[in-house]
Amino acid sequence: MDDAAVDVVRRFYDSVAERDLAKAESCFAPDARWHLPGKGPIAGDHVGWPAIRDEFLVKLGPLSGGTFKAELLDVAVGGRYIVAVQHATGDVGGRVLDITGCQLMRVEDGLIREVRGHYSDQEALDAFWEEPA
Repeated sequence: MDDAAVDVVRRFYDSVAERDLAKAESCFAPDARWHLPGKGPIAGDHVGWPAIRDEFLVKLGPLSGGTFKAELLDVAVGGRYIVAVQHATGDVGGRVLDITGCQLMRVEDGLIREVRGHYSDQEALDAFWEEPA
């Protein structure tokens, strides 16, 4: 892995903080895959930028009442993968999110090709993103 791989991961987290989807798109390969475990409106396999954007990223703001934040704490670089360690928070409608997570990322040619999420408390994550009845 080179510095460009770490830079694209940092740029992606910046784009989420800025709510800048055009900047986020520039971080992903067109056929990228994001696997978000659990159940609920954002869980599942999102394949391709339009699915990552529309089935996942676009929903973060409305489902969290605009409170969701993913703070990048650290980046670990291996031979094949990058691990982005994050602190995710949000507070909406009496539902509070305060967990750590690791995004296992595969970066090739300066673009994110695959992301697999792993979270410290999957039940808390699912409960936070659950749409109110």
